[in-house]
Amino acid sequence: MKPYILLLPILSFPLCAIDTSLLSSEKKAYYEQQENQINAGYEKLRYDWISPLTLKGSNTYEKSAALGLHDTRQNLSAGIAQDIFRSGGITYSIDYANAKKKADTIGMEKEISLLNQQLVSSVLNYRKNTLLLQQSDLKLKNAYIEVFLKQKQYEAGDIDITLLNNALMNRSIELKNNASIQFALSQQKFEAAKFSDHFIDSINLPILTLNKKETFLKEGWDIRYAQAQSQSNELQYKQIKSSYLPKLTLIGDMGLQRYTSYDLSNSNYQGNYYDMGLQLSIPLTYNSSAAIQEAQSAYLKQQSQIADSKRQMDALYEQSLSHIASYQHIIDITKDNLKFYEGLINATQSAVKAGFKAGYDLQTLQNTNAIEALEININEINIQIELSTLHYLMHPSQENSL
Repeated sequence: MKPYILLLPILSFPLCAIDTSLLSSEKKAYYEQQENQINAGYEKLRYDWISPLTLKGSNTYEKSAALGLHDTRQNLSAGIAQDIFRSGGITYSIDYANAKKKADTIGMEKEISLLNQQLVSSVLNYRKNTLLLQQSDLKLKNAYIEVFLKQKQYEAGDIDITLLNNALMNRSIELKNNASIQFALSQQKFEAAKFSDHFIDSINLPILTLNKKETFLKEGWDIRYAQAQSQSNELQYKQIKSSYLPKLTLIGDMGLQRYTSYDLSNSNYQGNYYDMGLQLSIPLTYNSSAAIQEAQSAYLKQQSQIADSKRQMDALYEQSLSHIASYQHIIDITKDNLKFYEGLINATQSAVKAGFKAGYDLQTLQNTNAIEALEININEINIQIELSTLHYLMHPSQENSL
């Protein structure tokens, strides 16, 4: 049984990179509000092209300076000036709202995925250091045996002080290493506590596998976000460009008016009125070309970002493959060593029983064998750390393992 399984995990970590189930309550609340903000911003942009209905009411008293006439006018009306054609700008406005919501949502999911990756990294490194601490304890046992034997040899005059001093130094180095690992374990507990309300020992992680490179490049968060942002910038550019082209506006006004004259008879009236028409306009703005160029440059810059993101993620994938291959090579070497130690331990056990070898020899070999066995577990975790980095850098919806 692998040592880290003894941690008895009770909470399953989500395989989905955008799941927030193990994040802290504060982070959950933050991203809930961010999602609400994105949705509200989408609704605002989607219907931003619709002009408001303007309600007006007035009560006016008038006095003519020339004729000395007195009258009042009371008016209640509703009016609208609604664009019905903007050279494609209305469609671009709606499409831009959709594209911006998609880009903002991907950006938020990317942030959540990064938090999950950091939490997973803390858990995996905690488990790795737990195994390293077990290794260090075994190395210390061997170091104490070596110091004891060298001290006896020195006292018997069989060796000089240099060999005893080297054994003491090796023990001191391992004691310091042991303390450093314990410090790292406590730091990883605090690191996990930044992201989750759950204790680090209670989180059960899935066993990850390697995804195909094509899937990784297609579903990578950086690439997906750059593509979504590029589409958003393109539609915003078209929207801005259309705002400097001809537009057709429907103008309407209807209301109720009452007129009362205090000096002229038969001039009072009350009644409904309305007017409606179309207005064609072409804005002539001095800085229109600069505004259009600015929007176009933002779009083209984002296009370059897509290619750069693909390049970086391609390099990262190849780097992880190289690291995984190295860890697997160490595992293979260690397995061969364990076969050698197995035969050596069996032979030494027989020699100890026959009185030809000391018990310290057998104990040292058994400790070393256990150290090597832990090396396999440690490098299996190293592989999972590499895979988790790749896993949480991509959208989980279309994963495809090798």
